[in-house]
Amino acid sequence: MTGNPGRPPGYPKSGGAKKGSIKVNTRRVKDTILSVFNDDLGGAKYLRKVAKNDPALFCSLLAKLIPQEVRAEVDVNVRQIDLGSAMREADARLRQIQSIDALPPVLEPNPILLP
Repeated sequence: MTGNPGRPPGYPKSGGAKKGSIKVNTRRVKDTILSVFNDDLGGAKYLRKVAKNDPALFCSLLAKLIPQEVRAEVDVNVRQIDLGSAMREADARLRQIQSIDALPPVLEPNPILLP
């Protein structure tokens, strides 16, 4: 037999398990282990005993619960704000809402230029 077995290059994958799917047997094994842990070993009480008697084992179990990789997308729109102008606008709005002329004046920003 010559050539590469399987689908020709450029053809989409067909058949097989979908990406990210959990095998039925894997789910059953996990459910069985959880059942034994909760019903037969005492659940949290058992883990407390393990933590006291074998801290290294407990820490290794704890490490398996922490995600290995964290994926995050951050979208930050940065714009410059004129703080003095924003304060004057807020002061004007506050005076308009409360109809009070006795509010203290807005502090004017005095930029400090560094050498």
